[in-house]
Amino acid sequence: MKGGEPISIAKIRLDGGTQPRAALNVNAIEDYAKAMSAGAKFPPVAVFYDGEHYWLADGFHRIKAGCAAGLDVIDCEVHQGTVEDAQWYSFSANKANGLRRTNSDKQRAVKAALAHPRSGSLSNSEIARHCGVTTPMVGKWREQLGLSIKDLKIATVTRKGSTYTQDASKIGRPPRTSKLGQPATATNPPDPAVETPVAGPGAAAAAPGRSARWQRIDRLARLTLSFIEATKHFAHLLSWLGETAGEFDEAELILSNASSAVTAVAVQIERKAVAADPLNASRLGIQENKS
Repeated sequence: MKGGEPISIAKIRLDGGTQPRAALNVNAIEDYAKAMSAGAKFPPVAVFYDGEHYWLADGFHRIKAGCAAGLDVIDCEVHQGTVEDAQWYSFSANKANGLRRTNSDKQRAVKAALAHPRSGSLSNSEIARHCGVTTPMVGKWREQLGLSIKDLKIATVTRKGSTYTQDASKIGRPPRTSKLGQPATATNPPDPAVETPVAGPGAAAAAPGRSARWQRIDRLARLTLSFIEATKHFAHLLSWLGETAGEFDEAELILSNASSAVTAVAVQIERKAVAADPLNASRLGIQENKS
């Protein structure tokens, strides 16, 4: 297995819009983490280095598993390039190897590729080859997203020492006015999908914050795996209580109460996720409540 350059996980940035999957597979992360803890070697993750930051382009499951396994460094295949280069690379990730992609993963990659500046001069078949999908799928999404992509302009702006990419299609247009002729004021918070910090002179000063964030991510990953293990043990005990001890009523009551509590919390999180971004409904597989 080809090795890579060991790089501190804390230096690798995951916030560059390079996640090619609709959702990460928690079971895969758990399995990878156990294997890493046992000393198993995995292929290097792919990162792009722009002279200041390492942008993860492929290997989100391995990075999360490394955090859960308590690793400080991870082997990386380092490419020279910008965050945009990392994004374009990510659209082709896992098309031939790695954890098998779902249809949602493929659709996410295609839509992201079509919205990328590099796709403007490419044909449907060229984008399809890059993303590892069929040409009709690209044609379908190009048609459905055509107007928004046609009007999309990417601008780079700097605010308070940080550089952002944002939709500049409305720059230069007169401000929208209310019925009273006064400029309308925004009532909704900014969409993080429209404006995302990517790099800048002030990024170095934010490094301690990112380190603290990685510590929180690491802790969350560990707690997630602990929760999964506790849930498995809980299910095993309930099986014994009902099937072996014959106390079916008690087992069913405990399971029903636990299920209701988890469902209630899940509903709260789903509402928060959809309120933050309606597209999270499809990304996270949230089913609309028809009742």
